[in-house]
Amino acid sequence: MNSSTQQSVLEGLEAIEARLLELERISESGLDPLIAVPLLFRDFHNLKSTLSMEGIDQSAELIHQSESCLDALRTGKGDVESGWVDILLAVVDHVRTVVGSDLDAKAPALAERLERLLGDWLGQEKIQARRIGFPLDEAEAQALQAALSSNLTPYMLEKVVGDELDASSVDSLPVFDAVAEAGSLITRRLIRAKGSGSVLTILFATDKTQEDLSFILFDPLCPVSGFQSTATAKRQAASAVQPPEEPFKLRRILIVDDEPIALMLLQRFLSQYGRLDTAGDGLEAIDKVARAIGNKDPYHIVFLDIMIPGAPGSEVLEEIRKLEKRAGILQGDGSRIVMASSISDYTSISTSFKNQGDAYLVKPIDSQIIDKTMLKLGFSKMTITLTAVPNSKKIAT
Repeated sequence: MNSSTQQSVLEGLEAIEARLLELERISESGLDPLIAVPLLFRDFHNLKSTLSMEGIDQSAELIHQSESCLDALRTGKGDVESGWVDILLAVVDHVRTVVGSDLDAKAPALAERLERLLGDWLGQEKIQARRIGFPLDEAEAQALQAALSSNLTPYMLEKVVGDELDASSVDSLPVFDAVAEAGSLITRRLIRAKGSGSVLTILFATDKTQEDLSFILFDPLCPVSGFQSTATAKRQAASAVQPPEEPFKLRRILIVDDEPIALMLLQRFLSQYGRLDTAGDGLEAIDKVARAIGNKDPYHIVFLDIMIPGAPGSEVLEEIRKLEKRAGILQGDGSRIVMASSISDYTSISTSFKNQGDAYLVKPIDSQIIDKTMLKLGFSKMTITLTAVPNSKKIAT
């Protein structure tokens, strides 16, 4: 193996290891850790191809076994709590040693662990229903509940797409024609992962079996569990005698952060407080706030990272207050703005509050910090209750 190929393999292993280690943080946040599996599958597949071309066959076979485990996970045959991350980290360590010495070597103990793990999963002869890997807004939760009430089975389809694909061109992908043939689209998300790669996740509902779907859809898919907002149910019950309460309908939250994982975590933490919108840089944030104010539907809360491209968070904060002033919004009646950064120095904090920020959080941010901050700002949480997936011989809940 020449030095450039060896360096490329080592960098690939480092990226895989970072993605695996990130899963623990994702899981602790309440997000589905399997949201990273499609990209892991791609990374392992590319690594296997490189090792095979270089004649490092024993390590390539070990990577192939790992790839089979990831395929089982993304199609609902694997158990997310089974310690698979530790096994794959051990595989990464072994292959790194092999590549570093430029000498292929067997790892019978690791191969046996992978074979036993995969055998246990496939021997269950059942499909595990996964929880939805991203927060749903209220309208999406209602659509999902309607599908469950109609005895349809919700599925999550995951497709790795290129980073050059933007959100505006997603809907033109051919996969949506297949989804329309299979059932009814509920929602979709384009999740950009840390490092390279993006995952398009599509949530849809159907009355077809998984076997029937295999002739229509060719990307990995898995049945999912669903939830609804109890606040929605209460409003529906009361709608016959009075209009729906406005706080949950009108409350809008803008999250501004350029780091994908941080953005997903904040979406998860804030999903029970209102309708979410996101921006990846300062200029986009300013534009969205300006349009919201212009439409007389301003954001109630803005979570604003200080270190963002386009325009730093401090400038965005200042511009938001100018937009509010020009629109005749009195001081104190505008958006509640929460500044966030890994920087905890006095200058950043004092500048934020000088420009009328309402709170300052130091990263990493967890759900307890969010709840305390929202309570301090006077915002209550919507309650989310789990509901079961419809009974099916092919689904284990």
